[in-house]
Amino acid sequence: MPNEITPEIRPLIVNDIPQLINCIKRCYGDSYPFKEMYDPTALKKMVEDKLMYSVVAQHPDGHLIGHCALTFDSTHNTAPEAGKMVVDPDFRGHHIAESMAKMRIDIAKELDLVGFWTDCVTNHPYSQDEMIAFGAQETGMLLGAAPSREMTGLQNFTDTRMSFLSCYLPLKEQVNTIYLPTQHIDFVSDLAQKVNIKRKIMQSSLAGSGKSEFSINVNKTTQTANIKVLHIGEDFASVMGAELVKLESFNLAFTMLSLPISQEASALAFTQLEEMGFFWGAWLPNYSAQGDFLRLQKLHESVNVSQIICARAQGEDIKKYVVSEWERVSPKVQ
Repeated sequence: MPNEITPEIRPLIVNDIPQLINCIKRCYGDSYPFKEMYDPTALKKMVEDKLMYSVVAQHPDGHLIGHCALTFDSTHNTAPEAGKMVVDPDFRGHHIAESMAKMRIDIAKELDLVGFWTDCVTNHPYSQDEMIAFGAQETGMLLGAAPSREMTGLQNFTDTRMSFLSCYLPLKEQVNTIYLPTQHIDFVSDLAQKVNIKRKIMQSSLAGSGKSEFSINVNKTTQTANIKVLHIGEDFASVMGAELVKLESFNLAFTMLSLPISQEASALAFTQLEEMGFFWGAWLPNYSAQGDFLRLQKLHESVNVSQIICARAQGEDIKKYVVSEWERVSPKVQ
């Protein structure tokens, strides 16, 4: 380990972007999944459009040795993702990640955010430990959501796709009503208490009205599809079934679907999606102005869950629940 240093922790400015890209390359080579982090034009636009609020660590000699960010996927996103945490492998062990994460929370409070979420890698416990230290709670797990990637200086698994433990950090009170199938209500009631947020959790058999509204993004490189539902219509089951048939030609490994569970029709929609092989992924409280979202997942190949590392018992409990739901809705996959 190099001698102790005291980097400057500060917000990113546009002129930092070339150095940020170099820092990403030192940490991940060309394997980092968020390809916009290699694209100076895309990064500049995200910063200027206020869709990414970044914190960087600057070495005394002037070069960047760390980065993390709050990232919004749109102007409607009210609880952003806290992620894109990288620390130069030559400077790990100096508590740089913790220092950047502290400033990230300060920025979130300045923005008056209700909270934020993050997906922690599960090939080591360090990013989970960091979020837990700040009071975040586990709300789900995404199994095999990304290809295995090399992290310089850390343990890497290459025989299975990478899984993520999703966590949420509440920053202020906001009470929502959410709708879920009966079999998930006890689990979510307990989860809401652990996350320390108040929710009125309802069951409903109401079908949607009108036409469903959604978007689909396919990433051929990562073999993933991301379906985001904006409105649950009366045609929901038939439309989703048809879209899944279309996706078969892409030879996907993982499909994620974000469901707006503050819409009353979401309880029935959730049940219909389980019949199609989707299962619990991660709860994202206060995700948008609509309210809470739930990420469901559908796997198209097996995942070695024995290699998933959780930092504490709560994470293990989430892992058990998610794996049991996978087994329940898609027993033939394993």
